[in-house]
Amino acid sequence: MMEDIPLDTSRLQRGDSWRRSFAPVQIRRTRSKSASWHSHVSIVALILWICLWLNLNTGFWNINPPNTADEWQLMFRAILPFVVLPVATFVFFRRAKARLAWNGPSSLLMVYGVIATLAAIFSPVPLWSLYWSMTFLATIIVAWTFIDRRDPIKSTRTMLQVTWIAAFVIAAILAYQTRGSVFSDASSAYGYAEVEVAGLSRSSGIARWAAVPGLVCLIRAYHSRRPTVIVLFLAFSAAAFFIVYRMQSRGAVFGSAAALVFALFVSSRMRRYALPFALLTLSVILLVDSPATVSSNVTEYLERGQTEEEFTSMTGRTRTYENGLAAFEEAPLFGRGQWADRLTIHEHVHNSYLQAFMNAGVVGGIPYIVTWISGWILFFKLQKKSAKFLPEDRLCILEAGTVMMFFTVRSIPETTTASYAVDLLVMVAVYVYLESLTIHLKAKQRERSVHNLNEATAFRYNPRLLIPADATDVI
Repeated sequence: MMEDIPLDTSRLQRGDSWRRSFAPVQIRRTRSKSASWHSHVSIVALILWICLWLNLNTGFWNINPPNTADEWQLMFRAILPFVVLPVATFVFFRRAKARLAWNGPSSLLMVYGVIATLAAIFSPVPLWSLYWSMTFLATIIVAWTFIDRRDPIKSTRTMLQVTWIAAFVIAAILAYQTRGSVFSDASSAYGYAEVEVAGLSRSSGIARWAAVPGLVCLIRAYHSRRPTVIVLFLAFSAAAFFIVYRMQSRGAVFGSAAALVFALFVSSRMRRYALPFALLTLSVILLVDSPATVSSNVTEYLERGQTEEEFTSMTGRTRTYENGLAAFEEAPLFGRGQWADRLTIHEHVHNSYLQAFMNAGVVGGIPYIVTWISGWILFFKLQKKSAKFLPEDRLCILEAGTVMMFFTVRSIPETTTASYAVDLLVMVAVYVYLESLTIHLKAKQRERSVHNLNEATAFRYNPRLLIPADATDVI
């Protein structure tokens, strides 16, 4: 644990002890803890993080007396948050507190989550709302347990990479389950894939699962120097984006396109290698088909065979938005707790910001909006100073920003971090990783300040140095 020791320069200012004046100024003193506790905490944090991933696609309704093996595993996964939240809270407060900025994205997300939890008393079904509040808060607290380590950057980077791997594994499982519709002769897998996964995920959800590892693999491919690794990552990325294309989810398609363009602008290496390849591909497409034909095909793809009314209403989303706004006006100050859309208007509201205002009202909705702004401010600050980090961290910063761009676009037609879902797990990992890098930069800045103060103190009070009398006011 680190303790701040106030700097006492009274003895030096009196000039009564020249022998001690040249000694380095001690600002911090370390009280060591057992190494075994630190080693166990990293394992506990990873286990808790994996438990949250196992809890996906379950709910309060699965906590019933089981009769089959499938019901047993669903009940086991559904009760995990009851264990994860208290254990994560104990681990977090047992250790030295993480020095998180109050205006950091994860801190603001916690504020929003607490307000939504308190608003559960206004929910039509308070127990359900409290259950989802518990999973929401557990996600943030578990992520925070990774920060306060002897090497916070390494531990949060591990959390981020475990998140990428988890998304890749689940995407691969979904790809196998939906192989019939993905590789069928049908013009699209939209609507058919949901049947193959027994309704556990819609086409937009499957496309989201594929897009995240696809973006990460593409960035890894263009930042690797080993040919076999490049080919492997490019193959994974191509397969992932093929699934996104076949799912025909407009939110995932636009989100992926925005994320790829963002990566091209931010990364000089991506511009150097990926941009010429993209321009060459576009040129070949235009040579094979006329611009008019390409435009017609793109329009047909985006319309998905819908009528003009279905297309302009965003597949019924505008009606859902009207119902959501009406429900928000009934409880505008504090909202109605987590899952307010399902429990009040009995449908998915399909917008992160509207859902946040329905869950936590204006009081919690404003901090939620600021989480996105704060996240982007953090990214651009770190990107500007990326040369100060290790190459692996520079790569992870680019991956985090690219994935954040995908979910920023997706937050408009879908709910992302407003409620517990895989989107929240991914984005909390991104936020906490970026915040740990910021903590590292501030620590380095403090070290430089202490070093400069020590040098100034040494020059002022060292009797062997000839310092003019009028040059003594350096502190």
